[in-house]
Amino acid sequence: MSKSTVPTRTRQARERLRAERERAARRSRRKRQAAVSAGVVATLVTVVAGAVVVQSGRTADNRPVIAPAGATGDGKLVIPSGRADAPATLTVYEDPRCPGCAKFEHELHATINKLQDEGKLRVDYHILSFVDRIVSGKGSKYAANALAAAQNAGKFREYHDALYASPPPSEKEDTFGDKQALLDLGKKVDGLDMAKFTTAVSEGTHDTWVKKVQQNFDRQTAVQATPAVFLKGENLLKDPEHPLTPERLTQLVEAESSHRTPGR
Repeated sequence: MSKSTVPTRTRQARERLRAERERAARRSRRKRQAAVSAGVVATLVTVVAGAVVVQSGRTADNRPVIAPAGATGDGKLVIPSGRADAPATLTVYEDPRCPGCAKFEHELHATINKLQDEGKLRVDYHILSFVDRIVSGKGSKYAANALAAAQNAGKFREYHDALYASPPPSEKEDTFGDKQALLDLGKKVDGLDMAKFTTAVSEGTHDTWVKKVQQNFDRQTAVQATPAVFLKGENLLKDPEHPLTPERLTQLVEAESSHRTPGR
């Protein structure tokens, strides 16, 4: 072993030792950071959970359930539209923040209105508010209350059409969480008593009714998504071979009308 190789090997050993120490220091820092991050996450979870509990307590609504005028069914949870003695009854489940519901209304509301005006069709609406729970917000609840207020004023169909003509861009955008947006839609409905409607929307007159409608829906299992549209127990949106078009809906309703004339 020559003397010239000793310093070289010593330097290499020192470099290896220094590199190992740096790696150990990095591992130690990562462990500390992970521990800190875990602590932060745990703290945030606790804070969020606590905030939810507190907020839930603050927003508890113990007011009596006020169903809108003309509501039907068990507990008066359904809003009917059209002649009560129409030969065909369409049962519709909708959430005001549901994009699919807006698409359904865009494509079929004119046909539904026409069939109602002809006395051939009645529509039973279940107005839901579950999107608020999925993506957070209050737009479903506020809009459902506004629809109930419009029903109470005898202008449900007109307000329902106005609301679905101006839907949120997506369910993640809580457009109807601003009550002023709902009041502005009311101004588009001819003959709507805006003074009474404004009070009902602003004070959430039917909020507890909206909650009861959703609770009743949560207890059933037949419908798992909106929109859902039933005629004689068949969900017309679950038949991919026969899409629900204006023409098909008209044919189905006409078939029922041919069997029975309203009022008989």
